[in-house]
Amino acid sequence: MLFFRHNFLLFLTYLILFFYGTVPGQVIFREFPDYQPNLNDHNFFDITETRNIIMLNGEWSVFPASDGDENKVTINVPSIFEGEGEFIFERKFKLSEIDLFTNSFDLIFFGLNYRADISINDIIIYRHTGGEFPFKIELSKDILLSESVNVLSVHLFYKLDSKNTIPLKQRFLYSNNRGGIFRDVYIHKKPSVNISSLNLISDYDADADKATLDLRTIVINQGKLLNGELQDESLSLTLKTKITSPDTAEIIELSDYSFQLDRNKELAIEQSREIRNPIVWSSESPQSYYVRMELWKEDLLIDVINRSVAIYSFQVLDNALLFNGKNFKLDGVVYIPEFESYGGLINYKQFEDDIRLIKNAGFNAVRIAKTVPHPYCLSLCEKYGLLAFIELPIGMIPEKITQDQNFVVRCRNFLTSYFNSFEKYSAVAGVGLGSSYLTSIDSHRSLLINLGELIKDNTNWVSYASFGNLNIKALENIDLYGLELINNIPENIQDDIVSLQNAIGQGRIFISEASYAVNRGNSDGYVNKYTYEAQAKYFADLIDYSRMNPLVGYFINSITDIRGDYSSLLSGYSEENIYNIGMVDESRSTNRLGYKVVSSKLNNTEKVTIPIGSVKDDAPMIFILIGLALALLMGVLVNSGRKFREDASRALLRPFNFYSDVRDQRIMSAYHTTFLAFIIVIVQALIISNILYYFKTNIVFEKLLLSLGSPAILSVVNYLCWHPFNAIVWLSVIGILAFLITALLIRVGSLFIRTRIYLSSIYFAVVWAFLPMVFLIPLGIVLYRVLVADILNVYVFLSLFVLGGWVLYRLFKGVYVIYDSSSGGVYFYGILLILFIASGILLYFEINNYAIQYLFFTLKQYGILG
Repeated sequence: MLFFRHNFLLFLTYLILFFYGTVPGQVIFREFPDYQPNLNDHNFFDITETRNIIMLNGEWSVFPASDGDENKVTINVPSIFEGEGEFIFERKFKLSEIDLFTNSFDLIFFGLNYRADISINDIIIYRHTGGEFPFKIELSKDILLSESVNVLSVHLFYKLDSKNTIPLKQRFLYSNNRGGIFRDVYIHKKPSVNISSLNLISDYDADADKATLDLRTIVINQGKLLNGELQDESLSLTLKTKITSPDTAEIIELSDYSFQLDRNKELAIEQSREIRNPIVWSSESPQSYYVRMELWKEDLLIDVINRSVAIYSFQVLDNALLFNGKNFKLDGVVYIPEFESYGGLINYKQFEDDIRLIKNAGFNAVRIAKTVPHPYCLSLCEKYGLLAFIELPIGMIPEKITQDQNFVVRCRNFLTSYFNSFEKYSAVAGVGLGSSYLTSIDSHRSLLINLGELIKDNTNWVSYASFGNLNIKALENIDLYGLELINNIPENIQDDIVSLQNAIGQGRIFISEASYAVNRGNSDGYVNKYTYEAQAKYFADLIDYSRMNPLVGYFINSITDIRGDYSSLLSGYSEENIYNIGMVDESRSTNRLGYKVVSSKLNNTEKVTIPIGSVKDDAPMIFILIGLALALLMGVLVNSGRKFREDASRALLRPFNFYSDVRDQRIMSAYHTTFLAFIIVIVQALIISNILYYFKTNIVFEKLLLSLGSPAILSVVNYLCWHPFNAIVWLSVIGILAFLITALLIRVGSLFIRTRIYLSSIYFAVVWAFLPMVFLIPLGIVLYRVLVADILNVYVFLSLFVLGGWVLYRLFKGVYVIYDSSSGGVYFYGILLILFIASGILLYFEINNYAIQYLFFTLKQYGILG
């Protein structure tokens, strides 16, 4: 009883989600317990003798934009909320009069999601068009109040859609996407005359063993007061720069740069310094130089800025990758910063623990994929010696979306925001343009070339993209080409990889994400697919392949399990939508065999044994038991009397005469008909359950479902795939409802004819039309095993399709006989009704989620549609 109650409530929840998307009106805020930024890292927050910050984390007021502030509640920022909505967040702060007149202020958001209008004291100062990337707003003094309360207001609108947002609504193996102000907010306070910008660009020549460090500085004069005193219209200033080597043994002082700067003006200064025999940054020795820049007015220190810079070279050649002038292979891992139900809301300590976990495993690179990286994460990559690859969080983009110039402009703006936000982090070696691209689509190629050109024009980063299949063509402005592998080792596509390397270059092809989804937990060995042992063997084979073949590297996907907005069939069913693809679980425990194997290989420590084991049959016994039970029940029914055998024979061989008897109210057994209906619905459920269980690890099937953009549909199908007995129960219930709905539609149709139709006649006609389904009882016992053998699959599905057509033909015949009307009208309107219902459903998903375009994209990706 408890089982049925639990499953009924679960199924009811899915129905609510299907019709409403989320529980209506329900928004849940989540706050990370004991969240603390690392304020001791002064270099990261740009805190110096002359600079400081005013943290705006903590308690904020929030209320729905439509309700006004009468429903105001207090939450902590950073935080996230589950659901969609439009909210206004408010935070109050004070500035002293001396602070206001002697300093300039920047309002910094490390991340909010999604669109927002930001205002201070009821004046809109910035419109954030969407995205989780950090941004900075210069605060004008004329809108700030001194010795009084200032009100910062963020009018936030959160809703992902299938066409306009980055990321898009349909996302494969992406982590949870939640609305809210989910990263730090603070005001950066610096003198009114200050060094507003410092960009450090290093260029290391390994052959000559020398580096050139370019310093591009902007100094700005924004104030009338300097240290509380009225300043002149023009100031005589001096810029002093000191470069300290990682071991502090060498201190390089640049020549003082003296200049005049008028009030409300700025000056761009470019300096350069050559460093002989530099200490280069590497994975083994992550040492950085430190630059200290001071701004002086005679003997008065006005402003100070400190910055670290890693000196190294990373080059992509046609035949190899070079790091500091030597051949290099990427031993990388995908890191999707996410922690349990908090999504991207992560503490600074957790960031450092994760990066240390990656480093200890022996990786030399990290791909922060499918999300916008936190700046602190990039700072940690420099500290721990990990090359960082960041990217636009987009993938699985339909052709028509990439043809939309508004989307192209949005991608360019997003990428430009990356330049502004992340250019100061030396560990960033490459920027990606997203995943699952298809070079067979003209608009995909055009978008990649366009964005690649933007990268080349503005940065010295390597550009890369990840592709959804192996039909890849060389593209202008793209340096590296990533292959996406799921449960498939490179050795299986060796010929394709060699062909790509010959066409594009050995130094340009890498495995951008190698994923192995686990859905069977632990077993006695790796011969059992989708187990942790099989995952460990997969990772070991990947590393061995990379070492023994001219592949420039790989990224294992991923370091941790993650939770997503969509349920994933590949990872098995879980109410929390956990994707079991990680080397470690959500708790970051290193007990998984995959982590131990990878760590031992990359660190060259003692070999970890992966047990072989013995193959275990995963065919559910329930299929056999229910099939045998149905065969027994059918035997009982056939032997219950001569009447049933005669009716069955006539219904199959002479359906017209049989339906005529039904119409004329000849004696029919309601008992036999009801018993038969009971068997038929269970047979149908058994067949469908077999098919769903077979498709439970089929990535094409999952992506087709994902194309609909409905988390509820994926959850329902995933639940049915991985719970065969429950699937048979619920599909039987659905079958009964389908019988009732079909009978109701026939009854409604009878209102348009003169002949009087009895409900009993409709009931008998519908049930006996499905009589051929009982022939599938033996198939229901063995169907899963037949499909797994993958020998007769085409014939099996073709036979089921033909049988379904036969049943539909029998149903139409029964209807026109009991209607006593022409067959043509019934066939025409029946088929029209089916097409109308199917088209209506598809149109609903197309209007709301652009589903048809995503379906076409998936079919193209896997070569089903040219």
